[in-house]
Amino acid sequence: MIKRLLIILMAAMPAFSALAVTDKEMEQAKTIAAKAYLRYANDGSGYLDDVKATTMSELQSKLKAKEKENLKAFNSVKIPGDYASWDKAKLVEFWSITFFTSPNLSDKGKIARSTVKKRISAMNVSAPAPAAPKEPEKPEATAPAATPEAAPAQPSASAPAAEEVPSADAAIEKQEEILADQNAIAQAEEETRLSGQKDDNTWIYVIVLVILVGVVVWLVVFAANMMKKQKPADDSDGTPNGSGASDSELRAQFSKAMAKKNEELKGVADRLELSENEQARLMRTVENLKEENLRLKEEIARLKSQVRQQPSAAPVEAAPVAREMAAAPQPERRMPNVIYLGRANSRGLFVRADRRITPGHTIYRLDTRDGLVGTFHVVDEPEVTEVALNNPVEYLAGGCNAIDIEDTAGATRIVTENAGTALFEDGKWKVLRKSRIRYE
Repeated sequence: MIKRLLIILMAAMPAFSALAVTDKEMEQAKTIAAKAYLRYANDGSGYLDDVKATTMSELQSKLKAKEKENLKAFNSVKIPGDYASWDKAKLVEFWSITFFTSPNLSDKGKIARSTVKKRISAMNVSAPAPAAPKEPEKPEATAPAATPEAAPAQPSASAPAAEEVPSADAAIEKQEEILADQNAIAQAEEETRLSGQKDDNTWIYVIVLVILVGVVVWLVVFAANMMKKQKPADDSDGTPNGSGASDSELRAQFSKAMAKKNEELKGVADRLELSENEQARLMRTVENLKEENLRLKEEIARLKSQVRQQPSAAPVEAAPVAREMAAAPQPERRMPNVIYLGRANSRGLFVRADRRITPGHTIYRLDTRDGLVGTFHVVDEPEVTEVALNNPVEYLAGGCNAIDIEDTAGATRIVTENAGTALFEDGKWKVLRKSRIRYE
C-alpha cells in the first residue's frame, strides 16, 4: 500500500513543478508586444489593426517595409532565458514595463505599454502537459497513477482563442479612431508645407543672431589677450596695486560690452517674436479674405441664377432686383462660441471637433470669440474623466502638461490650472500652448 502511494506522488510531481510560461505563450506575448509597438512607432501603420497573428513569423510576413525596419530595434532588446519559471504576473510585468525601458526603442513606440498590458493580461497562461512518469515495477500500481494526471492539461488548448473576437462597439470605436488618425496625417502634410514657408521668412534674423554671437566671441578673445599683455607690464613696474586696478578696469569694460550685446540680442529676439506674431496674424487675415472671396463668388453665382430664372416678359425688372439684393447687407456668419474637441495627436492637431460632448471622444472644451483663436481646458465630466485617466498618454499628453502625466493611480478628477491656447488653421484646431493640469 505504501509503495503504491509513493508511485502516485512521483507521477504527480512533474505536473505541480511545470506550472510556468510555455514557449508558445511566450511567443504569443512577444507577438502582441511587437504588433502594438509597431502600430505606435509609425503614424502610417494603421493597417496593423486588421492584422491577426499569434507568432512572430506570421506577423513579419504581413509587415510593410517601414515596420520591418522598426522591428529590428524591437528584436535587438534581449529577452531573459528563464521565462519558463515565470508566472502570469511576471510575464505581464516584463512585456508592459521592463521591456519598454530599453533605450533602443523609439519614444513613440513606448506609448504602446498600456495596450500591451491589457492584451497580455487577457491571455490564459496554462501549464504544459506533464512529463510521462517512469514505469513502476508492478503493472497494477501504474494504472491509478497515470489516469488522474492526464486530464488537467486539456482545457488550456482552446483558451487563448476567445480573446480574439472584439465586441461590436469596440470595433466601431476602433474604426473611428483610424479614420481620425488618417485625417490628421493628411492635415500634417499641409502643415509641413506651411512651416517651410515660415522658415523662409525668418532666415534673415538667424543670420543676424549668428553675426552677433561671433562679435561676442571676438570680444571675449580680445579681452583675454588684453589682460595677458597688461599683466607682464604691471609686474615689470613693481606696482602690484596698479595690476589689480588694471584688471578691474578690463573686467568692467568687458561686463559693459557683454551687457550691451545681450541687450542687442534680446532686441533681435523680441523683433523676431513680433515678426512671427505678425506673420501669423497676416496668415489668418489671408484665410479670412479667401473665405470672404469664396462667399462673394457663391453669392454672385446665386444672383446670376436668379436673374436667368426671371420671366422673359419682364427683363427690365431683373436688373433692379439683382442690384437691390447685392446692395442688401449680407448676414454675418457666426462661429460657435463653444467647441468640444477630441484628443490632440503628436503634431498638436485635435483629431475631431463637435458642437456637443461626444462620449468616448470628447476631451477638451474650447472657447472662442472670433473662430480663429481660443482657449481650451479638460472637460470636467465623469465620462470624460474616466476615458482620459484610463489612457493619459493618448488622450492628455498631446494637449496638457503635468508633473507626472502617466501616474493616474487613485485619481478621480482632472483639474485645469492654466487653460491652453489653440489656433484654427487649414480647417483644424492646432495647439499653440498646452494647458497645465493636476490630478485629484
